[in-house]
Amino acid sequence: MNKTISIKILLLFLSIAFLGACSGTRKYFKAGEKLESQGLIDEAAEFYLEALQRKNTNTDARIKLKQTGQKYVSYLSSEFFRNYNLDQTEASLESFEKLKSFTSRAGALGVDLNYPTEYENDYKAAIEKYCIKNYALGLGLLKLKKYNEGLKYLGNVAKYNPEYKKVGELKTTAVCEPLYQNAISFIENKNYAQAIPLLSSIQKNSSNSYKDSKELLDLCLTQQKKGLLLFKSNSSTEQNIADYLFDNFSAAIANDLNKVYLVGNGPFTSLPQGNIGSNVDLIQSIKKATGADYFYTYSVANKQSQLTGPSRNLAKCFQRIVYKTNDGRIITDYKPTDYYQTLIKRSYSYQLNYTLINAGSSQVVSSQNLTINRQDDVEYNEFAYPPQTSIDNYFPFNPLSSFGGQYNINSWRGLFSSKRTIKSEEELATLANQDAVKKFKEALTNYIQ
Repeated sequence: MNKTISIKILLLFLSIAFLGACSGTRKYFKAGEKLESQGLIDEAAEFYLEALQRKNTNTDARIKLKQTGQKYVSYLSSEFFRNYNLDQTEASLESFEKLKSFTSRAGALGVDLNYPTEYENDYKAAIEKYCIKNYALGLGLLKLKKYNEGLKYLGNVAKYNPEYKKVGELKTTAVCEPLYQNAISFIENKNYAQAIPLLSSIQKNSSNSYKDSKELLDLCLTQQKKGLLLFKSNSSTEQNIADYLFDNFSAAIANDLNKVYLVGNGPFTSLPQGNIGSNVDLIQSIKKATGADYFYTYSVANKQSQLTGPSRNLAKCFQRIVYKTNDGRIITDYKPTDYYQTLIKRSYSYQLNYTLINAGSSQVVSSQNLTINRQDDVEYNEFAYPPQTSIDNYFPFNPLSSFGGQYNINSWRGLFSSKRTIKSEEELATLANQDAVKKFKEALTNYIQ
């Protein structure tokens, strides 16, 4: 106990090195004995505890832990008593927490170590002193707007008593107030983009919205949004699809796109697809009248729906038959059997031609002619006659005379129970329209800045 710190560290290092590649209970026990012989009772006690933890039936380690561990606990008890009575609050807390930790770990191994029970009350009193001191320091620093320094002391209080006075609220203030003040500064300078991450961080760090940070975040997000003027198509050869997409494009802006809002068309209900991208005067006139940041115009053409099949191809498979001959032999044979390979395919498609224009710069930022396509394929097998046995007895080749390596037998058998109905044109149209809306949202997300 009276050796210098440097000697303790050196001997502990040598003991750990001594364990080397072997980490068995005996090695830890021997290391504990070596440390104990040097008077390093605290380190020796830890090694005896580790030895017993690795092998609970190590009687020598248990005896040594009881003896040396009690000396270590007595030393910690004295250290706590001395620090507590000298008003060394932090040092007394540290001593008692070491004491509690060691006795708890030893107790879990069935080794009871004792210390004066009245120290429990002294420990609670030390915690109270510690909290009073750190709370006062933290509160004082917050009043001086030294938030980071104050947060450290408030964290010390929360470590022992998270419910102490208003420590939770003060910690929130210490974290959120500097973020809030910086965000306010950015907002006053109309720098909404830099205010947003600060206000978002406040939301993550406060269970209830700090001050009016939520409202300010909504304001900044709104200010960052770009106005989109969505023109109804009047040049589409597939006007029903175009009208359907207009409604769903509008809904997507309202519900799914955070950085875009829909500008009312007013008198500009529709616009020819033609030359708007190159008509700077027209673009600027509409921008001035509507305040829109971007224009989106589109048309739909060339809808096609096609059903192919069902086509049925006659093919041969082989049924396994096992029978017994009169002379008692077991024979396995394969009988040819007819089945049909059936294919059905339906496709639905149309062309979506769109142009996205930055009204501020009068530049076309994206223009594409997309093929919106959905299809459904059905492939299945069916026997020409009802099967006479389990599907496991049917093969797509004759195993006695053919090599079937090119077949996946399980996949082939699965085709006899696969689906036989194909999606309707209406179902494919719905899926295709969903794809068109997805493409619309991708264009706005990728090109609107």
